[in-house]
Amino acid sequence: MKKILSIVACAVALALVGVATLRSAEMGRTEGKAIVRAVQGNVQVESAGAWVKLKANSELAPGTRIRTGPDSYTDLFVNSSSTVRITENTTLVIPEMFRVGSVREGDSETTLDLQDGTILGQVKKLSANSVYHIKTPHGIAGIRGTDFQVTAVVQPNGSYLVTFTSVTGELTVSAAVGPNGDIQVKVLRTGESWTPGQGDPFPTPPAIINAARTIIQELPQGGTTTISIPTPPPQHPPFSTGGSPSGQPSSPSS
Repeated sequence: MKKILSIVACAVALALVGVATLRSAEMGRTEGKAIVRAVQGNVQVESAGAWVKLKANSELAPGTRIRTGPDSYTDLFVNSSSTVRITENTTLVIPEMFRVGSVREGDSETTLDLQDGTILGQVKKLSANSVYHIKTPHGIAGIRGTDFQVTAVVQPNGSYLVTFTSVTGELTVSAAVGPNGDIQVKVLRTGESWTPGQGDPFPTPPAIINAARTIIQELPQGGTTTISIPTPPPQHPPFSTGGSPSGQPSSPSS
């Protein structure tokens, strides 16, 4: 119950700082879809309670759950508004995809639920009434038109270390922090990251930003033909569990 309340509170906080809510008009409201643009290695989708191999050019409906194995990834064109790479050892659910009006001029509502692992992507500039959220076990990001990377790593005690990164553009993040679950809202600009519960946003190490940009630039942009993409190096969390925000190992205790 506490986790549910935290998620709800984060979503409300995002709305208060300017992340618009899709207008509630039923007329013209249609279900969106995600199109699989590339599959590399062992990538599966849950179907009728079983995991089956994900195939390129498949169309995925809201509610889809995807998982990737080691040295594997898939690229998705999501709700005609973004392109996303699900990297290795990642589990992602797409709870919501809706559209109101035309693809070019209408509004959209998209939610990605990153349960563990890493995703990168590019969200094109959205209309004023559109919504694009990325949920994690610890915080929610609202996106208007941003290149992003989000990582969620489970810790030995069962909690999650989540890092949000704005590769290019602006990212608004809300998370419940501290023993009382106080809501903090941070605006990340190009090259900044934030790990809820570990202080303020900080400059992302250049190596992380450059690697993310390289992958995002290679992502296929919609269309109807699958594009072959070279296999990138395995993706890792932005910072090792025992490291510092600068990317350098922590000094050993004396």
